[in-house]
Amino acid sequence: MMRTYRVEFAEAAVVLRYKADAAVAAYLDFLFADLRGSGEKESTAALEIVPHDEHLYLLREEEKPLFCGRLSVQFAAVLFDRVIFHLLNSQRHGVALHAGAVSWQGRTMLLPGQSGSGKSSVTAWLCANVAAYLSDELIFLPDDGSGEVIAFPRPLCLKAGSAAVVRALLPAERQADILAEDGGGAVIPHRLLNPDFHLRRDPPSLLLFPRYQADAPLTAEKLPGARASSLLMGCDVNARNLPDHGFRQLTQLARTVPAWQLSYSSFAGFAETLTGLLP
Repeated sequence: MMRTYRVEFAEAAVVLRYKADAAVAAYLDFLFADLRGSGEKESTAALEIVPHDEHLYLLREEEKPLFCGRLSVQFAAVLFDRVIFHLLNSQRHGVALHAGAVSWQGRTMLLPGQSGSGKSSVTAWLCANVAAYLSDELIFLPDDGSGEVIAFPRPLCLKAGSAAVVRALLPAERQADILAEDGGGAVIPHRLLNPDFHLRRDPPSLLLFPRYQADAPLTAEKLPGARASSLLMGCDVNARNLPDHGFRQLTQLARTVPAWQLSYSSFAGFAETLTGLLP
């Protein structure tokens, strides 16, 4: 018998079907508990997770195999990729950005950046020290004049180097709660960093573009609106769905919200530097 798990975000939904299996049910809750929906939104796609061999599972879509393996970090990466694709594939009512997001001192800070920029690492450090978690990967800005930030609150998904740094922020007794692979990345429940999680939708007060550079000193560069707008356009996930590719919304955001580029190689001095950037 197949069971159904609905993931909902920004007025869209994806259905995940799986055979009655306690391990799969627990895995889906681990990844999507904060995005689980009630069935009110029409689904845009369906994915299936079915047993394949001992301890192995097959992820498929319309009978097409997408991935086969253990319920691991790599399986999660493929599953997140397909779920996010379908949630945004027809989204035309706002702009979706590759961005981390945190709430700090009652303000929402966005951390836009492509893969490898360090946004997940910076998001994790902020949440472990001074801020409240919203997302490490994706936010949606509805085109309704509200200015709200709708975050995609998944666990933190970290590559090998970042995973080691972030795991060091956690006490030894919580390491068992992390999904990790030897020598690889990790999926870390955000409540390990922020036990009292509350999903907020406040408008952004600061744009912070992280840029990891090995051995670089910590520097913060104030960005003019045109430069911030260009960087935001590079993080626009659903540009092809929008008549202007999201240019109007993102240009307005860059003009009205202070933007900084933060270059770093370690977290030394982070708190002092970031405090000085808040408006």
